[in-house]
Parts: sequence; structure tokens; C-alpha cells
Amino acid sequence: MILTSLSSSSQGNIHILENEDTVLLLDCGIKFNRVGSILNSKYINGVLITHEHGDHVGGCESLSLNKNTYFYGTKETLDRVNVPDFMKKAVEPFKTFRIGTFKIVPFEVKHDAVRPVNYLIKDDISGAQLLYITDTGYIDNLIFKDIDYFLIECNFDEEWYQKEELTRTEEIKSKRLLSMNGHLSIQKTIRVLTNSVNHNTKKIILCHISSGFEDYLEFQNRIQELFPKQEVIALQQGIFLDRTIKLFKKKDVMEFE
Repeated sequence: MILTSLSSSSQGNIHILENEDTVLLLDCGIKFNRVGSILNSKYINGVLITHEHGDHVGGCESLSLNKNTYFYGTKETLDRVNVPDFMKKAVEPFKTFRIGTFKIVPFEVKHDAVRPVNYLIKDDISGAQLLYITDTGYIDNLIFKDIDYFLIECNFDEEWYQKEELTRTEEIKSKRLLSMNGHLSIQKTIRVLTNSVNHNTKKIILCHISSGFEDYLEFQNRIQELFPKQEVIALQQGIFLDRTIKLFKKKDVMEFE
């Protein structure tokens, strides 16, 4: 199982998750003409959409014109995505479905969008599980077990917005970010990981880091100190990352068993 991140930030989010049989896109926030050189050679079995914001669906229309694939999301989300109806596959939270050799469970999250979901993905070939969490201000009500790989938002640092003087723009932004319908701060990300990381967890991949926090490696180092047995990787903000991370089978990482 391999994860390739093509873009991660408010500029656009798109990740490729694949095994030897099946290729998924996790969100599609970049137009095809900007990432087509990478996607052209791949048969894409499906696109998992979390919600309708442009940095997550901005590339769906152009992808549908260039690749024969299906787009998965809640009906409310898909109603706001400009792709042909025959390419839309509505999903229901907590109802398992399959795409190729991946078993997928969507689950509801809080965000300022219409019925957003995130995804738990199990690879039938290796038995490994990847949890994709992004664009939510609240997820403390869910505890996940036996997660091998986290692809999890770490958008901002709450302490930055606790300084004494904020501009009006910063104040408005902070109210959205800090709300239940906002984004995961590093403090909230740590709470999620503390509740769910265990001896099965191999890698923690931090995504959707705000472009306002330029030192993305600071987030990586802070979380690595808290979880020394896992490999923590922070995805640099921006597009054209083409960052490939090999997600190994459980049997290949015996030190965690």
C-alpha cells in the first residue's frame, strides 16, 4: 500500500492511496491539467470526497472529463459537485462499502459544510487500516482502534490565536478555526492521537497544515516527541508535492507487533 500526496493545504488537497490492485483518490482539490502527468498513467477506481469546499472538490469536474471513474460522498455533498450524475455514488455514514480491494467506512464529522464525512479505509491485501481525518473542528466523540496509518489534519496552533492583539481579520478567522465546525489544531490532533494510537500504529502523517504556519516541521517534531515509537511525517503546504510514502504490510514491521 502506497500513499502519494500531490497537494495538501487550503490551496488544494489530493492524495493517492493504492495497493497492487486498486487506486483511490482521497479528495480532488486540484484541476487535472496540474496533476494529470501523474494521474494519466493510473486507472482510478474511485474518488473519496469529504465535503464540497473548493480545496477538496475543485478538480473533480476536470477529472471527470479526463478519467472514467466514480465519485463517492454523501448525497448532500455530491449534489454540489459538478460531475455527471452517473459518476456519483452516494454513501451513508457508518455504512461500509467497497472499492476494489479496499473496504471503506465513512463517518460523520463537524465542519462548516453540508453533511461532511471522513473515511476509515482497510486494505484487504495487507489487512492494514488507514484513517483519513481532515476539515473538522470536533472529533472527540470517536475513538478508533487498531489504526496502522493516520492521515490527519494538523491545521494550526491555538496558542497563536491567544496572543493579546489580533487584527479584525485574524479575529474572524480564529473564531471559525476554533469552533466545532472549523479545523483540527495541533492541540486537537494530539487529543485524537492520544485516544487512538496504540502498538499497531506505524506512521502518523500530518496534512492540511495552514499556509500561515510556515514551519510545518515544528508540528512534526512536537508530535514525534509525544509518539516516539511511530514515524511522524508532516506534509509541506502547497501543491506539486508528489510526496510518496510507502505504507508497509503489518508483517514487514515486526517491531510494532
